[in-house]
Amino acid sequence: MNPPDFAEWLLRSFVIGATGAALIAACPAGWRGRVRLAVPVVVFGVLLAISVAFFRPMPALEVRAPAFVAGWTALPTDWIRPWFVGVFWLGAAFFLARMMVGAFTVWKLVHNTRPVHGRAWRSLLFECQNALGLRGSIRMRFASPDFIPSATGLFRRTILLPDSANCWTSEQRRLVLLHELGHFRRGDLWTHALGQLACALHWFNPFVWMLQRRLAVEREFACDALVVSKCAAPEAYATLLWEMGVAAHATRPGAAACLAMAARAPGHLEQRVTRIITPRERAGLWPRVADSAFCGFGALLLLACASFKPVVVRSILGASPWTVQEIEARLAADPFPESR
Repeated sequence: MNPPDFAEWLLRSFVIGATGAALIAACPAGWRGRVRLAVPVVVFGVLLAISVAFFRPMPALEVRAPAFVAGWTALPTDWIRPWFVGVFWLGAAFFLARMMVGAFTVWKLVHNTRPVHGRAWRSLLFECQNALGLRGSIRMRFASPDFIPSATGLFRRTILLPDSANCWTSEQRRLVLLHELGHFRRGDLWTHALGQLACALHWFNPFVWMLQRRLAVEREFACDALVVSKCAAPEAYATLLWEMGVAAHATRPGAAACLAMAARAPGHLEQRVTRIITPRERAGLWPRVADSAFCGFGALLLLACASFKPVVVRSILGASPWTVQEIEARLAADPFPESR
């Protein structure tokens, strides 16, 4: 890719990320649950779309913009040296390699686990799947004693449980299975992988990392709400979640390919417990419609940002289309040149 195209690609990356962050911030507080889930996924998809066209001419939709914005494309691209592009590729290779290491770590972990046997476990899994309307085969396997229940597997869906799960009560088992199955029902592993890939290719963009962290928090909120909606006692579920969070260790190397039920994060666990035990009113029809309309508008706006090309506008808000030198030359010119 030549320097002008690379500079335009960088600009689009920042504009798309910043637009996604602004949409989340501008959305009314009552709607932000769905927006914070939908907008980051759309941002990641759009960023990956422009990355696929990295070495090909990208579509351009010329949009009038102030000079300080449009001037970016007019700047000389001599500052984009081969070493600069090399640094970009080194960073992308590092984060892609980290993704691969995480996926291999989880694969090795699953390979060394033991299958969960027992009619009670299988019957409870079947019951929870029916409650969520989830079809297909899902494996359950025992990991290490201090392992936090997790969901993994894009194609071979697997729930990883600690050895101590055999000592849980039937209600505790049900709560854990509902939470992990909720990730599969919502496709959280796929959106997580999409975000990881977008972060690897756009590692220089702070907005992408911010949206990925926001999405990680919101998907846990959504799964918690799903568990509570299935007639679970909020206090019992919050207590179980807190106990698991306190017992959680540092982030595992395979966290990129595995969604833990109660991963330790500063302030995150406290927010989840607070939301679980705080009664919340169910949104009405019109707020849900407005929420969906806002998400659709945001998706169209982000798609437009993927193809925009700002152009310098000489006249903004009625300003003169001539420069100072042109005005002086016109004032000094003979108004009746043919009369001589």
